[in-house]
Amino acid sequence: MKNTLITLAFIALSTLFFAPFSQAHGDTKPVHGGVVKVEHEMVFELVRGETGASLYLRDHGKPYPTAKVTGDITILANGKKAGATFTAAGDNKMTADVAIPDGAKVLVKVKESGHHSVTVRFTF
Repeated sequence: MKNTLITLAFIALSTLFFAPFSQAHGDTKPVHGGVVKVEHEMVFELVRGETGASLYLRDHGKPYPTAKVTGDITILANGKKAGATFTAAGDNKMTADVAIPDGAKVLVKVKESGHHSVTVRFTF
């Protein structure tokens, strides 16, 4: 009985040791000082600035090109709704001319031709 318990404990501990380490499609730490969310195996980082908002896309830790990506942003804050369209700004960056106030709930919708759209929710 004692040997069976020791064997079971050893097996349980060895499965933890040999379990593969996995990281979900890249690092989720902010690279540009924004808020990061993961949706549909992509990393989305939304950065608010004084003159607008920037969205950065990453896939498996690498910048995802935004040349063929379209998108829009909707901001819900203080009982008001505002929105804007994202435009590609080179590499993995998209920008929109809209302010995001503190406490805002933000919906970002992006779409690439040939793929379904993805909606990402942020809170500031």
